[in-house]
Amino acid sequence: MELPESLTSGEVARLFPVISETGKEQRASSILLSVLSAVPPLANTVLAPLGQKIGARTSVDTFTEVVFKSDPSSPRRDRPDGLIVVSTGHRKWSCIVEAKIGKNDLQPEQIERYLKIAKENGIDAVLTLSNEFAALPTHHPLAVQKSLLRKVGLFHISWSGVLTDALLLHEQAAIKDPEQAFLLREFIRFFSHDSAGVTGFTSMPKEWSTAVAQVQAGGKIIRSDALEIVRAWHQQIRDLSLIMSRIISCKVGVRLPRSHVSDPDKRLSDDIHVLCGRGILSADLEIPNTASPLMISADANTRSIRISMSVDAPRDKARNSSRINWLLRQLREVEVPDVYISAVWASRAANTVLSLSEVRKDQKKIENGASNSDIRAFEITLTSNSARRFTGTRTFIEELEFLAPQFYEKIGQHLESWQPSPPKPKHSISEDESNNQSLAVAAEQNPEQPSAGNAHSDLLEIPVFLSRTFS
Repeated sequence: MELPESLTSGEVARLFPVISETGKEQRASSILLSVLSAVPPLANTVLAPLGQKIGARTSVDTFTEVVFKSDPSSPRRDRPDGLIVVSTGHRKWSCIVEAKIGKNDLQPEQIERYLKIAKENGIDAVLTLSNEFAALPTHHPLAVQKSLLRKVGLFHISWSGVLTDALLLHEQAAIKDPEQAFLLREFIRFFSHDSAGVTGFTSMPKEWSTAVAQVQAGGKIIRSDALEIVRAWHQQIRDLSLIMSRIISCKVGVRLPRSHVSDPDKRLSDDIHVLCGRGILSADLEIPNTASPLMISADANTRSIRISMSVDAPRDKARNSSRINWLLRQLREVEVPDVYISAVWASRAANTVLSLSEVRKDQKKIENGASNSDIRAFEITLTSNSARRFTGTRTFIEELEFLAPQFYEKIGQHLESWQPSPPKPKHSISEDESNNQSLAVAAEQNPEQPSAGNAHSDLLEIPVFLSRTFS
């Protein structure tokens, strides 16, 4: 394989790289890049979110330890971890790869140098990999100079995200080629081992405990603390979506409004505003074919985590008691404590919130929540109220990562949204056939008589301008 013209030196990515024991990042990068070039389904899963779909006519060439001909950092001569070249016919797309493993974090100065190298050498993008998380590949965890992004794209994916993609491909038996399937299994085996250095998000920042204490004392969270907390929250939510993906064996994504998809800075700013004003962190996870998104909130005021889903109440049932029974049938197997039902009323009345056990004992407590009003929707919530665990930087993450999968397993997967029944025919088929036969017989007996279908004057009034006689 020939080196791209922009390189002075580099090596083809190897599945078994000859690298010193201290070169964990180089080893991980080489193994990943070599598998991307050999297993197109994995390459497509990883690169499609970057705008590069891998088809039957597409080749993926990968290189490591690359040195570029034009290097603005000369004489330092930066050496990125890798280069990916995607070729489809005459079209080529390339990107520099920089990877960090274990506790090593990306550095803005280094990534900015790589962006300059990419621009000088006609490289389309820079891709970073680390144990840091981003909701979307376009939402980079680092803040870099905007001017460097005018002609070069900047993307980020986590090692955990790549491993999750590989696990889903394996569990869904999406790869039919036996050699590719073998490579994928070995890839999963390697990166699943602790020694590979792939980790999840494990701890909130030190500002978390201080901020919760401030709220408990009746104060407000200061913006500088909120910034670090929200950044950590965004990483945790992405990690949680990957954890849920691996548990459910299907892709779970972070649900974002359009304004946040296109502008990650606005997402950060909006969430900081809510945290400083109300003391709440929130996010939604999108799970395929569920009744609603999985809604997650952490409230510093009550020091509680809430996981919930909502369903519309059936509109074909006239009584609230029937609507409540419809929901209780879906929850009949639920024996988890701290489950609450919130009835959302069609009027402006406040929601009626009761524990599931209370509703089972006496559902009239909900029915009497708002007189002369119908239940419009239900929200089912699982709550954790351990103030001590909520305040801890690590125990908060542990509690959240336990609660969300538990809610989905015990409750979420069993919830079904109400759907209106399909319309029923107003006339039976036998009646329609009988009428058609009568019309046909009448037409045969009176051939000069217009059929009923053409007797417009019998059905509607003829407009004046149509009934005029022209001379």
